[in-house]
Amino acid sequence: MKKIKQWVNQLSVKMKLIFYGYLIITPVLILICAVLLFYNYNKDLESRLENDRSSVNALAESIYVLQSDIKDFSTYFCINDEVHALLTAKNAEELNKNAKLWLEEAPMQIVQDMVALKGHIKTIGIYPENGVRPYLRCMDASAYVPDLETVKKTAVYRDTLDSDNGILWRSVSKYDKETYNTNRSDKVVLYRGIFDLTQKKTLGYIVIGVSQEVFQELGEGILHSDREGVLILDKFGGELSRSGSIPKQVAEYLKSDDFIKEDYRKRKHNFTFGDYQVVCSQKEKNSSIVVKVVPRYSRQMQLTDIAYMPITLMIGVLLGLLPLLLIISNIVTRPLKRVSEAIVKFSTGDFDQRVEVETRDEVGEVAECFNKMVEDIKSLIDENYVITLQEKESELAALQAQINPHFLYNTLDSLYWQATEADNDEIAESILALSQLFRLVLSQGKKEVTVAQEIELVSRYLQIQKMRFSRRLHYEINVADEVKAVYIPKLILQPFVENAIVHGFENVSIPCYLTVTGRLDKGKIRFEIKDTGIGMRQDQIDDIWEEEPAQYARQRIGRYAIKNIKERLELRYHGDFKLEIQSDVGKGTTVILCIPFEGVHNEEERKCR
Repeated sequence: MKKIKQWVNQLSVKMKLIFYGYLIITPVLILICAVLLFYNYNKDLESRLENDRSSVNALAESIYVLQSDIKDFSTYFCINDEVHALLTAKNAEELNKNAKLWLEEAPMQIVQDMVALKGHIKTIGIYPENGVRPYLRCMDASAYVPDLETVKKTAVYRDTLDSDNGILWRSVSKYDKETYNTNRSDKVVLYRGIFDLTQKKTLGYIVIGVSQEVFQELGEGILHSDREGVLILDKFGGELSRSGSIPKQVAEYLKSDDFIKEDYRKRKHNFTFGDYQVVCSQKEKNSSIVVKVVPRYSRQMQLTDIAYMPITLMIGVLLGLLPLLLIISNIVTRPLKRVSEAIVKFSTGDFDQRVEVETRDEVGEVAECFNKMVEDIKSLIDENYVITLQEKESELAALQAQINPHFLYNTLDSLYWQATEADNDEIAESILALSQLFRLVLSQGKKEVTVAQEIELVSRYLQIQKMRFSRRLHYEINVADEVKAVYIPKLILQPFVENAIVHGFENVSIPCYLTVTGRLDKGKIRFEIKDTGIGMRQDQIDDIWEEEPAQYARQRIGRYAIKNIKERLELRYHGDFKLEIQSDVGKGTTVILCIPFEGVHNEEERKCR
């Protein structure tokens, strides 16, 4: 910093103007660029987040439509009279003799045409509970488990019948042997129970397999990079489909009860999990949950793209500022240059130099002063005036009148007796109280006084203030006798009393009450100074200890400010004390001071200690 200052001092005025111009304007431009950068960054993030919300909602709607279509397709079997007749038939053995039972007794030809039109349904399985041979149809060369008894042993069968609506969605890989004996492709499977009209008796069990590729292609449609991912979950947290890249810890959280069991109406639609941004959507309670996971760093634009315009603007302004600063510096320095040239010529003995004054600014004043100086010097030389400097030394001795305290006391005592002889008792009492107050404050230079002496000082001070606030000020002093002979630091109570009067009572017109108490409490002397003044806020209380505001700076007795009381107590008792200020605005202030009770000692014993 020192070298920079030296370098700046060596510059010409013109270059200094340019330097300081850039020094002032550059931080402003940087601040403007930072604001623009922050604005563009947040705007881009909000735009990207809104696009993700829209795409996730659209995907959730597509998944909802797809699953609703499959569910409606399964509902067709539940309500079809011909299918219902087969499921409730009593002659299962006789019906099973017909190899084309389902094609002849149920509308399976229509079902097969519907499956061919839809394209995404790969397998259909209907397992009757009455012993009728199951209808098992696979369009991708897969093979269902052939008998119901084996199916009943599976967990998915029990979970389906135990679910609240008898419908369950599961992802089934091509290696799964629970639903299929042979599975040629990964599928998303709908399991559904068929019940009678009372919903108590199970008539059958439907299994419809849909190609998982359909779900994956829908998910991949909203991905913009290989670092993003889409996860489709059923209402229980089971994974139906996954597209793109999803970190393990994020997937585990999304499948956990903390996320799944949260009410879908109250669940946050976008939130941050670790280093990833998560956007989710669920159409209704029983529908699937669609989640998109995006790394947070991939959500940020390239800084060069965001900062391109602000930085370009800043560079352009800085370059355009140079000729402007050159013009301004020339305007300012041209008069100074003329003065400088005139001074150089004057130094060579040319006393006819004059500088034309064109402005009334500081430079013009310098030019006028130079012209006058040249005229005066030329006049002195012309008149052959010889200036002789005589140095005179004079010492002024300032008498320092030091007022003897005894002189002050004697003067006040004289005034007291004069007021008494004039029968002016009120003035006499005031002069007496003031005299005693001075005696107590000075205390012959003592740093410690007894509690009784400190209380007497407070009493005399209040007696004097009572003259000022005769009708408004009411006070009471109550100190236990057992503590009056104990020595304490001088002036640790009176400043708080004075603060209550000056700060708490001066600006109020209603009667104010002040109470000073002292007693022995658990081995300590506890003083309380309580007033009913205007009170203070907590920040005002904090300021008393942090700094000395203007309103407290004047409140000094014996060179002690209010904030210094704590410092003196710290030096005297080394932290073994309590000083607390409690206040409510409009109600008053209470100062609590607790110091150790060191017992009663006479002055000789105290000096030895």
